Amino acid sequence: MTSDELRAVVGGNIKTYRVMNNLSQMALAEKANLSVGYLHFLETGEKWGTPETIVKLAKSLNVKPFQFFMHDEAKSDSISSDLILLSNALKQNIDETIADLLKKYN
Repeated sequence: MTSDELRAVVGGNIKTYRVMNNLSQMALAEKANLSVGYLHFLETGEKWGTPETIVKLAKSLNVKPFQFFMHDEAKSDSISSDLILLSNALKQNIDETIADLLKKYN
């Protein structure tokens, strides 16, 4: 992978996570304290972000900084793992709520 390809992966992932969070470029730029133009250049792979910028974006998008550098195959495995963890947490929460309701009404 060339540096241009890596920049494209990072930029594409930033955009993907932004869209997944239902944020416009303007909203994400404001949240991460960046200019909209700079965010545009990051998403299109025209510029590299500093480590500080990557951390700000990751916090704003609720992801880990390394996730921006993951290519599709690795990202797919990570998302699957995250979905399994989320599913297990939701199931536990539902089970606890049902148990509480049964205690209350029995």
